[in-house]
Amino acid sequence: MSAPLPLQMVCEMARNIPCSPTILPSLMKVLNNPDAGMADIEKIINRDPGLASSTLSLANSAFFIGTMKCETLQDALTRLGRKEVYRFTISSAAGRWLNQEVAGYGWQPGDLSRHSVCVGLASEILAKRIGKVDPQLAFTAGLLHDVGKLALAYSCAEQFEDIRKLQASEGISWRQAEKDYLGYDHTDVGGTLLMNWSYPTSLVEVVVYYPRPSAAAVEHQPLVTNVHAAKHMALAFGLGVGEEGFTTELDEPALKAYGFTPEVAEECLPLVLEQAEKMLGAGLTVGKMKF
Repeated sequence: MSAPLPLQMVCEMARNIPCSPTILPSLMKVLNNPDAGMADIEKIINRDPGLASSTLSLANSAFFIGTMKCETLQDALTRLGRKEVYRFTISSAAGRWLNQEVAGYGWQPGDLSRHSVCVGLASEILAKRIGKVDPQLAFTAGLLHDVGKLALAYSCAEQFEDIRKLQASEGISWRQAEKDYLGYDHTDVGGTLLMNWSYPTSLVEVVVYYPRPSAAAVEHQPLVTNVHAAKHMALAFGLGVGEEGFTTELDEPALKAYGFTPEVAEECLPLVLEQAEKMLGAGLTVGKMKF
């Protein structure tokens, strides 16, 4: 058994994981700027050849295909439109990183990215239904909420069996077992990563506090609670859920204050499944995702 790694070393090691989503802050900034044109968006996307290629492929897919094939990224952006460009590029930039195969959490290939997309969609739909947070920001927040898990599984694979045993013997949440054994948990890792990558504070708060939104800064509690609720909605489908997924607890006071009720969940769940089927296609239940 090796000694737990310091938090900062875990974050440093995570830089070796391919396709890290460091482009996202710049991409979000230009996509959310109403004065930015498609040329500005194209310039950012072209900094990531993989993302540019994925965007062009999507525009030429069966879902979007028109009478003529898109030959350039500029053509692709025009065909997709700003709303679809936002959803797809954010999903692709984050998804390619979350799609890496690592040991830990009992994941099968594609599970983390599959679950993250489902939480993102649930978060967006819930934001539209309740009307307290921006749906696009909610989608991004849901998509990124578990980034710390990938970094932790990549860097601390040797410790996972001991964490697993501690969680089972003590009957505590998986996150608490991480904290007790390592001195930090995946939310601490995720928050540190996003701060290192210059992500906005709102998203850092989500990644750190989504399991316990009542502890978040007051101004960010609506977004954090939205993702907390979306997480539990996505867990109901069981898609891509790791072995830790069903040890998460509901923050009832935060959910009540936000306006999330069983009736709201019942209304939104079919929409989440419909959007997930549309977005994930054959990758809805099994297999590594394609971004």
